[in-house]
Amino acid sequence: MNRRGKGWFGGIAVLAVVLLLLLLRSCGDDCEDTASTPNATVTVTATPSPIGSQVGTSVGGALKRAAQTGLSVVVHDASEEDVTPGGDWTVCFEKVTLSKVDFAAVPDGAPCPKADGQRIPWPKMPNVEDTTYSKAVGKLGDAGEIGIEAAYLDVTASDTNNAAGDYADWKVCFQSIKPGTALENEPDVTLHAVEPGEACPSAKGLYKDPANDPDYVDPDYASPDDGLSEDDGSGGDSGSSEEDYYPGEKGGCPPGGCYNPCPPGGCS
Repeated sequence: MNRRGKGWFGGIAVLAVVLLLLLLRSCGDDCEDTASTPNATVTVTATPSPIGSQVGTSVGGALKRAAQTGLSVVVHDASEEDVTPGGDWTVCFEKVTLSKVDFAAVPDGAPCPKADGQRIPWPKMPNVEDTTYSKAVGKLGDAGEIGIEAAYLDVTASDTNNAAGDYADWKVCFQSIKPGTALENEPDVTLHAVEPGEACPSAKGLYKDPANDPDYVDPDYASPDDGLSEDDGSGGDSGSSEEDYYPGEKGGCPPGGCYNPCPPGGCS
C-alpha cells in the first residue's frame, strides 16, 4: 500500500477514537452502569403482610398483633367441630387481605388438621403392655401425662413422665386406656407395673401377699364350732349351767335355739 493509503486509514482510526471519547463523556455514569449490568431485569416483590405470620402462636397473641395493624379479624375452628375458639387456642391457618385477617385455630395441645375444616388427627393409644415404663413413656411422647402405679395393691410405686427414674425398668402389666383409643385433649394415662423379673397379677386389684387382703382367710384356721354335731350338748341336764339359758339382748332363746331345754317356767 502507498503512503497515501496509509494516511487515509490512519485518519479514520483517529476519528473513531475521538468519537468514542465524546460518547463516553456525554453519557457519564449511565454508561458505566449499563456496561456493568448487561441484560438487567427488574424484580417486583409482593408487599409483605402487615401482620406477619401468626401460625403457631396463640389466638390471644394473634388478635393483639392484628389490632396493632388496624385489620378486622375473624377467628374460627380449624377442625370440623365448629367450636368458638378461646384465647389459648393455637393458630393453624391464616388468610390475610389488605383489610381483613382470618385465623383458623385448634385447642391448645391439639395437632393441626391437614387442611382447614378437617378432623383433628389425635394420636392413638399404643399397646405398651409387657414393655418397660421407660419405653412406654417414649412411645406416648406428648400424647398425655403418663403415670405409673404398682400392679399389686400392697406395693407402692408412683412416678410421672419419667423415662429415667427409679421405675424405668418396671414391666407394664395393665394400661388405663385401651390400645387404639384416640388420646383427645392429652388425657392422663396410668400404667400398672411390677418390678423387673416379677410376674404380673392375673387381674387388677390383687395383692402380692394374699395375707394383706382384708378379706383374706387363712386356710389353716379352724373355727371354734368345727367338729360339733347338732346334738352336742343337747341331751340331759348334766353339764348345763345358767349361761345355757341366757336369753340374749332381745329376750327369748338366742339365734339357733337354746342349748338345753328351757327350765320349768320357760325362758324369760
